Amino acid sequence: MLSAIAVRKAAQAALGSSQAPNSTQPSPPPTPSSLAPPPDVIREPKRNPNPPPSKRKSSSTNGKASRKSKKAKFLSERAPRTSRYFESKDVFEREEEVIMVESSSDSESDVEVQPVIPVSQTSVPLIAPAVGKGRTWSPSRPSSDEEAEEGSNPIVSMELPPYPQPSGYEPSQLSTFRPTPDFNFYDLSTEELSAMVLQNETSVLSIEREETLALLGTYALVILRGSVSILGVTLSASKVTHHVFAPRSAPIPILRCVALDIHADPDIHSLPSRIRNFQGGAVVAIQSLDAGIEGLGRICRVFDGVFEPSRWQRSSAEVIRPGVSLVTHSTRDVQPFVLPASWSIALSAADTLPPPEDPIPLSVYVVKGPKKSGKSTFARTLLNRLLARFHRVAYLECDVGQSEFTPGGLVALNILDSPIFGPPFTHPSRPYRAHYVGATSPRCSPAHYLAAIQALLEAYKLEVQTSILDESTDTRVTDVIPLVVNTMGWTKGLGADLNAKVEELAEPTHVFEIIGLEEKGWPTAPPTYGALPNEPAPSNAFQYTLEAIPPNSTNTHFNAVDQRNLNILSYFHAIFPSTLPSALAPIRQITATKWDTSLPLCARYPYEVDWSQTFDQVILIGTGYEDVIPSEILTVLNGAIVGLVECEPGTEDLPHPNPTDSLQFPYTQSRHPPMPLTSTCHGLALVRSISPSSSHMHVLTPVPPAVLARCRVIVKGELELPIWGMLDFRDANEGVAGEEKGRVPYLQWGKGEGLGGERRRVRRNLMRKAQM
Repeated sequence: MLSAIAVRKAAQAALGSSQAPNSTQPSPPPTPSSLAPPPDVIREPKRNPNPPPSKRKSSSTNGKASRKSKKAKFLSERAPRTSRYFESKDVFEREEEVIMVESSSDSESDVEVQPVIPVSQTSVPLIAPAVGKGRTWSPSRPSSDEEAEEGSNPIVSMELPPYPQPSGYEPSQLSTFRPTPDFNFYDLSTEELSAMVLQNETSVLSIEREETLALLGTYALVILRGSVSILGVTLSASKVTHHVFAPRSAPIPILRCVALDIHADPDIHSLPSRIRNFQGGAVVAIQSLDAGIEGLGRICRVFDGVFEPSRWQRSSAEVIRPGVSLVTHSTRDVQPFVLPASWSIALSAADTLPPPEDPIPLSVYVVKGPKKSGKSTFARTLLNRLLARFHRVAYLECDVGQSEFTPGGLVALNILDSPIFGPPFTHPSRPYRAHYVGATSPRCSPAHYLAAIQALLEAYKLEVQTSILDESTDTRVTDVIPLVVNTMGWTKGLGADLNAKVEELAEPTHVFEIIGLEEKGWPTAPPTYGALPNEPAPSNAFQYTLEAIPPNSTNTHFNAVDQRNLNILSYFHAIFPSTLPSALAPIRQITATKWDTSLPLCARYPYEVDWSQTFDQVILIGTGYEDVIPSEILTVLNGAIVGLVECEPGTEDLPHPNPTDSLQFPYTQSRHPPMPLTSTCHGLALVRSISPSSSHMHVLTPVPPAVLARCRVIVKGELELPIWGMLDFRDANEGVAGEEKGRVPYLQWGKGEGLGGERRRVRRNLMRKAQM
């Protein structure tokens, strides 16, 4: 066998000798004695030939020989052991640090013998040995062979692209605007509010060109003069009031004064004389937004106080309006929204309209990418940019785990007519059409997931894409509604196949793919359309490759589970507008603008429903639900989240009722979910309690009563109510809804032992002979 390092060293030495001056004498070939490692390589353990005498009192001084002395005498007579019973002597302990390469030939006679050069004698270290800490003794310590293999093998140094690690945090400046009363900051009087047709108390801010303003909290924004950029969207002067939600759990928006829009009317608002003299820049109005969403922090304590400055920012934060604070610098829990350069280029190319003489094309935008890459943020920004050109935009949500407008477990088609400025829990909406998957991943029901998306795409093409909308006073396009498709972040294995099928069904005109970094540190390969079986063939769609958002630009204090739980709680506490789509305006956005957080879910007044008369059938979907027998259905539904589904008459086979049982629940075991082509899900409901004797159940849902009458089918999936929704935040020490803690169902109070925290019973009868 040959030494790979020795061959490499010999080649380097030969190359160096050929380039050296001729006066240098060539060194003779190494002899076997010269191959021995230097003295500092082999280290014998130092042993003291004369150990110090023991300080233990001799047994001869005592008249009686103790039991311990007899045992010690017995052990001293035994043959000494040089090593433990599980240790074996390492025959390679005194060898050099080399790597042996086996020859491909079966005979050793064909191998040419080459001189072996010790690693320690080389001048240029190509391979550095691993440096590790010495381990103390433990029963699980590896043998000497494993130690030599783990700690002595050389490590080859390779130039790999490192995964960006978070370095030392350096705060950045967010706001260059400094409020000065009666100079760039004005509190309007009652007369000025009436003249400007503003109802609530308002503060007016005049922002210079390229000046930035970062506000934390909830506020209403009105552009009085000029143009500002917020979350990648440019807003010009108008009478529209924009609701902005800026919690610390998401990147906060930065208002930046941009160039003046030449198409905007500069005198759309009658500004007071003290503000009218301001030349250049933009003038904005800030109002407090009394929506009640701050109360969600009392319900889900993880998000308590996210709309307020943190403890180390309260002293420096300046209050603009009640509930609105000025943030000057970023901190570890307050990060600004940053628009990467590739995103800005792609967004500018996507929202460009053709010349006026050309027809408006039917556009479908597909956004895909791995999780934690900013995919949903880019889709939301693209939606806002399109709303500046189109009167309405459709949004197809295919990510059942992190939905934008609905709770998790739904694939939904939403119609938007105004931009959204806030994270998903700040704008729960009633979808135009939706289907209940019942889980945060389509892993268990991929066929039903694809069928639901296909039905939504057909509804968009037949009912929404070229709908005749009501007349609008603005200059936006009204006869075409583009579509934004947000795919899920599961991009491996089955998830990649499902995303490829969704892209094939959508037939996109623009594809935005975000390339992120893998968790193990290896960057992903560039997109190769058509090179893999699960990749669609190249089409006429415009392909855009985008960079992922930096890892340090998001708040890591809140994970995906926390965001999902907050979305569910925000949905059940939301107050939706009572107006419903009419024949004159069949397509309209229905988004919650207020939240009722005064009472927990356990203390709110529910709907009392007679399930024997209200529901035609109950369906369970998900893993293991096919084994639920009819006698256990009431136990399964008690305290569960269900989907309220409307089916077309005559499309579903109803279960046959039992004439002898008047309280029989309309449930059939192992039933398939409703067909997406003939059904729709109007929302979710919480079954708070069931009375088997009276066939009544208490139901909590934000769906209006007029829509509830059409929901004759309920579907139970894997989605469950978060633990925060079961608690009573009014007084945690009194239990839940006046009941003692020990009598509250489904909850266990107290602190459990951690793993390994309990006392262990030591068994002395399972010992080896040498341990006795």
